[in-house]
Amino acid sequence: MKEKRKLLFTANTLCIGGIENALVNLLNYIDYNKYSVDLVLEKKEGEFLNKINKNVNVKELKVSTNKIVVIRKIVNLTRKLLFKIKYKNKYDFSCCYATYSLSGNILARIASKNSSIYIHSNYSDLYKKEEYLKFFNDRSIKEFKNILFVSNESRNDFINYYKELEKRTKVFNNFININEIITKSEEKIDLKKEKDKVQFVFIGRLDDSSKKLSRAINLVKEIDNINLWIIGDGPDKEKYKDLVKDYNIENRVVFAGRKNNPYPYLKEADYLILTSDYEGFPVTYLEALVLNKKIITTINTSDENINMKDYASIISKDNKKMVEEVKNILKEKQKIRKVDLLKIQEKRIKELERVFNGDDINA
Repeated sequence: MKEKRKLLFTANTLCIGGIENALVNLLNYIDYNKYSVDLVLEKKEGEFLNKINKNVNVKELKVSTNKIVVIRKIVNLTRKLLFKIKYKNKYDFSCCYATYSLSGNILARIASKNSSIYIHSNYSDLYKKEEYLKFFNDRSIKEFKNILFVSNESRNDFINYYKELEKRTKVFNNFININEIITKSEEKIDLKKEKDKVQFVFIGRLDDSSKKLSRAINLVKEIDNINLWIIGDGPDKEKYKDLVKDYNIENRVVFAGRKNNPYPYLKEADYLILTSDYEGFPVTYLEALVLNKKIITTINTSDENINMKDYASIISKDNKKMVEEVKNILKEKQKIRKVDLLKIQEKRIKELERVFNGDDINA
């Protein structure tokens, strides 16, 4: 019997989040007749732990947060040294899946010469040139064999700064569990859209530094026949609640909180709304496509198979222009274009297996 190839993935936790959900879906797509998989978390916690394939060996390598700097550095250095002694180049493939995780970054580079890092956002929208370069240099980006992106846009912007690394880059969008989305969307919920209203739903983190949900709330204020459900939680929840109160639209905006299963809300709604300043390739786009939902968004993005301008209504980030554009969209009779995501994902996992096996990423 052929020996299985050993794969390692690193991440922070498996709490509810887009990256964490995508990681779980990827792990559940892997063929465990071919591969054995270890997942190293900074904290072995989160709602998604029980969703992972039973064949995955989940480990914890805690990062010290001791307030005394010297102690913190000694503890973290010792832990990394012990990991290096035990696991240096012991894996056939390793991946820092959470881009921001410095600890996971180091472990992935130690564990295999065939190392990868996954880039889930377009950091050129977040940082100026000097900050952008610092972000990736701090993560020793040049030491990774493969650099994986979820969108063409984030890859292209990266190449503008790191032209010499172009041959190491490839776009592999996130995986979703199509059958689970369809099945879970049938679950009964306590919210129902009003007959005479257009129901919008937002699903994500309530953080105005990136998501700019205040724009969607402004749409409700300016367009009388829109209602909005907000699925998620985050640091700006109270700020958004105050804004809704100030606009006197409390009867038209529902804060439903964080949900383990957001799909019934998406299914019940007319539109998925996303008014972010920047994203990579939002997983919610794919979930909306599965449930044949219309999408209104400020983020025009594409991956190796899908160009979202063919499937979504792309609107301005300017509040005034946005209102007029959405009014016009709601007047139109839009046809929902379907896409065979199952076929796309089957093709994607075969291409990823080439990366797992150490083949040339762009061959």
